[in-house]
Amino acid sequence: MGKYPDCPRPENCPWCKEKNGLIGHGYYQRKVKDEQQVYLIRVKRWWCKVCHHSVSILPNFLFPWRHYLVRVIQAVVVACFERGLNWERISQTCARQGTPALRTVQRWCKALGVRAPGWLAGEQTFLAQQDSASAWLDPQGEAPLAKNAAAALLTASLHLLAWAKTAWSQLVGYGLNDRLRFLGLWGSERGLGRLV
Repeated sequence: MGKYPDCPRPENCPWCKEKNGLIGHGYYQRKVKDEQQVYLIRVKRWWCKVCHHSVSILPNFLFPWRHYLVRVIQAVVVACFERGLNWERISQTCARQGTPALRTVQRWCKALGVRAPGWLAGEQTFLAQQDSASAWLDPQGEAPLAKNAAAALLTASLHLLAWAKTAWSQLVGYGLNDRLRFLGLWGSERGLGRLV
C-alpha cells in the first residue's frame, strides 16, 4: 500500500479560512474499488494550527463517502440517465463479476437523481455568468431535450467543462470520460454538497 503521491497542501483551512495554517498530520487508509478488485491507498491528512481541525483532500478519482472509482460511477450513471438502460443491462455492461452490486448501482442513480436539480441550477447560473453564449443556455437548444434533471446535468457538464478548459490549463486533458470527476471538483468548490 502506497501513499497517494499527488496531495498538495490546501492554501486555506476549509474550517477557519486561515491562510498557510495547515501542517501535515499523517495519513489514513482508504479502500478504493474498481470493477474487479479492492486497493488500499493512504490519503494525506492536514491539521490547522489555528482552529485545530483536521482536513484531508481526496484524490480526484474518488468521491467522498464512495469507495468506487469515479470512472466506475460515471459509467453507471451515464448508462442509466443518458443511454436509458434498465438495471439488468447496466449490471451487464458496467459490472464485472457482480461488482458493483445492483443495489449499489441503484443507490448511485437514485442519489444523482435527487441531487441533480440543485446541481443543474448551480451549473446553469455559473454558465450564464461565465459563458452567456453557451449553446446549453439556448432555449431552443439541447436543454429542453433532456429527459430528466440528471440527464440534463450530465450534458450540461460537457458545456461547463468546455468553458473551464479555456480558463484552467490543468483541465486541458479532461474529456468526455472525465466529466463527472470535473463536475465533482467544480461543485465541491461551490459548496454544492454531494453529487452521488
